[in-house]
Amino acid sequence: MARVPEKLIEQIKAEVSVLRLAELAGVELHPEGEELSGACPFHEDEDSSLRISPTENAWRCTGACGAGGSAIEWTMRAERVSFAHAVQLLRDGALPAKPRSPYSKSPGDTRLPALLPADASERELIERVVDFYAQTLRESPEALAYLERRGLADPELIERFGLGYANRTLGYRLPANTLKAGAELRGKLKAAGLIRDSGHEHLSGSLVIPHRDPDGEIAQLYGRKTQASLRAGTALHLYLPGPRPLFNAVALQSGGEAIVCESAIDALTFWANGLRNVVSVPGPREGGEGPPGVPVGRKAPDLT
Repeated sequence: MARVPEKLIEQIKAEVSVLRLAELAGVELHPEGEELSGACPFHEDEDSSLRISPTENAWRCTGACGAGGSAIEWTMRAERVSFAHAVQLLRDGALPAKPRSPYSKSPGDTRLPALLPADASERELIERVVDFYAQTLRESPEALAYLERRGLADPELIERFGLGYANRTLGYRLPANTLKAGAELRGKLKAAGLIRDSGHEHLSGSLVIPHRDPDGEIAQLYGRKTQASLRAGTALHLYLPGPRPLFNAVALQSGGEAIVCESAIDALTFWANGLRNVVSVPGPREGGEGPPGVPVGRKAPDLT
């Protein structure tokens, strides 16, 4: 599960009104001491089991469901989504209204702002996903901590090379797979190698480094797993299907000598230490090209 920044959690708990969420759900509230009471919208309730504390901005149910918490827990129940997904919804202002029926088998309505237009070309899809990963990195303590450990936390470097982080939240920005638009969009993302046949993000759990050609177009994406505790056999280095061009090829345009290494991480390390005339040449795919979405098994050397 994607790690949610503690600062964002506390901000949502403080700023998103539970009382407002209850009003949007159509709950009629009545004063009861320092609290407000009403019918709990998450189960059949004739006993006004819902209690809301405006001073604590919290809610609880004294009846059948026994649930409670902040606006985040309310949204989790109302939309039937995970904690991380609920935070994403509230962060983007998508307040839940009437809770979904617990007997409904249809997926929850994410109602997050659309990330990818349905008619986008493959190139545009990749650019949009790269922008999304860049935003995710800025909000991910684990990704920023990884860059710090590698000596790559320089904001100029992060911005210049468009570094990003894939933390399994791309799916929150896509229409449901059961919808035609969602199925078609996922088909395009699979064709581009961004999503595997299983439906998981190909670069999940990875620092994402775009490889751009001299004209600035994205020619490849490289992913480097950031966690040390991985299952045996998990590849640390991932690419999209297709050719693997030079990384930072623009460094060759000025002529003169150039430092050549294999890993993009190594190239960034040279760059961060003032050696800007550096390029990386990705190694060949082991066992041939292989089908789209196959992780790369080759382990490039690390400079630590």
